[in-house]
Amino acid sequence: MDQHLQWVAYRDAPGAMLRAPLPSAPEVGLGWRGVATRRWLPLDQLDDLVLDTVAKLDAAIGLARSGQDWSYAIAASRGGQPVRLVLGVDLASPSETTEETLVRCGITGAGKRWSKVAARAVAAWSEHAPRVATAAELERVVSSPEHDASALEALLDLLGIDLPVEPIPDVHDLQSVARDRLVDGDAQKRRWFARR
Repeated sequence: MDQHLQWVAYRDAPGAMLRAPLPSAPEVGLGWRGVATRRWLPLDQLDDLVLDTVAKLDAAIGLARSGQDWSYAIAASRGGQPVRLVLGVDLASPSETTEETLVRCGITGAGKRWSKVAARAVAAWSEHAPRVATAAELERVVSSPEHDASALEALLDLLGIDLPVEPIPDVHDLQSVARDRLVDGDAQKRRWFARR
């Protein structure tokens, strides 16, 4: 996995008018689609993308991993309050780089009460996910101070979501690839005609 990645996954509903790049997202779990974003979004923009998606569908989750410092998730469903998580942070002694994320998640102090409340909220939200997780399972992940790729992967495993690790190619890159294929295809046709 890359060091800095973001994803959005959502409960699939054919015909929903979603913001790009979500409509072409591959399947990431039973009845779910997901995709890595093209570029790193500020967390408020990631939140907006998830909430906009939920307005058109039943449920969505946004995920971000910032190097080895922290991971962030926002889970939302239609009619419910969004749940924000920070993963892999020692809440008793957080680093300066995580302060803004902790405030975004509503964490104060050592976060013991927050861990329980957040785990219960995500467990309730998980009724929309491919796999329903228990509050006890989620609390172990949410309250763990260890951060590496496993913090976010553990959350995804509990929810039954397997996100792709490759970001969506940039439109300009896709145009270059298409142009190269056309050139290669023309060269192959010329060789085929030359042999006849």
